[in-house]
Amino acid sequence: MKSRINIKSEREFFREVFDKIVKGEYAVPIFQRDFVWSAKQVEEFFDSIWRGYPIGSILLWQPDTDMPIKDILTDDITDSKMRPSYFVLDGRQRLSAFFGCVSNRKNKRKEFNLFFNLETEKFTHIHTDSPLYINVADVYDTFVLLDKLNDLGNIIDCLQKSRQYIEKAKLLNSILQGYTVSEVNINNCSLKEAEVVFSRINSKGTGISKTYMLQAMSYKKGEELFTNRIKEIQDALAVYGFKSISNEDLLKCFYKYADKYFYDAKPEDLEQMDFKGQTPQIKNCILRSVAFLHDECYVLELRLLPYINQLLAMTWFFKEHQVVTEEQRIELKRWFYYTSYCQTFLNGSLKNIRKVFRRFESYVKGIETTAFDYEQIKMDSSYHFTFNLRNARTDFVVLACLHERAKNSQSPVTFSGIYNLKDGKDPIYGFTCFGEGDKQYLGQLFHGIPLFEASEINYSGYALDKKTVDLYRADDMKGYEQLRKSNLINIERRMLLSVALPVQIS
Repeated sequence: MKSRINIKSEREFFREVFDKIVKGEYAVPIFQRDFVWSAKQVEEFFDSIWRGYPIGSILLWQPDTDMPIKDILTDDITDSKMRPSYFVLDGRQRLSAFFGCVSNRKNKRKEFNLFFNLETEKFTHIHTDSPLYINVADVYDTFVLLDKLNDLGNIIDCLQKSRQYIEKAKLLNSILQGYTVSEVNINNCSLKEAEVVFSRINSKGTGISKTYMLQAMSYKKGEELFTNRIKEIQDALAVYGFKSISNEDLLKCFYKYADKYFYDAKPEDLEQMDFKGQTPQIKNCILRSVAFLHDECYVLELRLLPYINQLLAMTWFFKEHQVVTEEQRIELKRWFYYTSYCQTFLNGSLKNIRKVFRRFESYVKGIETTAFDYEQIKMDSSYHFTFNLRNARTDFVVLACLHERAKNSQSPVTFSGIYNLKDGKDPIYGFTCFGEGDKQYLGQLFHGIPLFEASEINYSGYALDKKTVDLYRADDMKGYEQLRKSNLINIERRMLLSVALPVQIS
């Protein structure tokens, strides 16, 4: 019979947690994400402590096996020979912020160089040489604080003010030394079980990053961290505007490279992969896929990718095909445009995703001549959707406008965001911007300046013409909306027809 996991709750002084970290009794496991809090978040955290606001509990896990640990402040792998009593499973950002700011370590990262303004009672990283700014590390160390308070009393001329500042500093010291935090200790469970407990206790319902779990399971002493290899790929994708792609999404590409579907695979499925040996090949496949999306499909940055599943499929295709024929290139664009316009992945059910991927797999293996069982596309004449870059429908409109611009421009097409002519997110009033000055240009075009001659304006990609602008400036909104919608639909239609997709033309 399986033994039950033991979970115990208790409260502990932050200063005791501090001491246990120093002694190595509490440690950050290798699978934990790095410290990511901003200076603002650190300031807000200490403000909560100062005001007595709740800061949440710390989740600790008693490991059932040895595991490399990370320095709580630098995230460097340490060679500590002492086995920690507990690993920090949740609350690492809070612990690092507290430990980093109250410790007197030299060369601390800037987020940990925190000051308290005795006049405003605000925590800040921006300070002057004024004695009213006192370092939090100096406040925490009672002996150092006594010297600081003595200096403060000598510097401040007003006795009453001096006493007020001294009392505030002493109060902050008392709060930091006496602050307690709730701990939840998990005993008698494996890493996988701890991950389940974490995901169920965590208020956001999210589990430990699979990337970091895989790193924990596959790490070998002296070997480069898996997360570093992921970062290397992210850095290489910067030139295509894809640097912000998440670790988890890149991990899905690793799964597919190993012929595992991400929705069925588990981290242990990749444990035996030779990451050091295969990362260059995986990186190459991902780069080729992103380059294709960028250069051929006008996905000029990650925000314009309708679905991450499209990148996963492309990565798998480029793994299997080192040389791509012109016919395959067109078919990949056809599949991408079709799945984008029809919002094929909008239904995120595994049944639907499996169906789409298996059909694509048949094409990759040469079983089918097309990547999808295409049906005739009926153009969306309603145009009722929110125009922002968080939905696939908007992405396709922007991609179509970029495609239209590219056909009518001798220069490389660029993207600098979207512009809404009126309040709200109506796509009839939304525009794709091709340069930093477009928002000002469009605003001037519609408001107040003398109308340019049509020959002087490059309307391509804006879904505009002189008549559309005239209707808007004449305050004929009904006429403007009808004509602009027709222009947008025609731009989308031309993009779909460019790869011979079956489009119903009314």
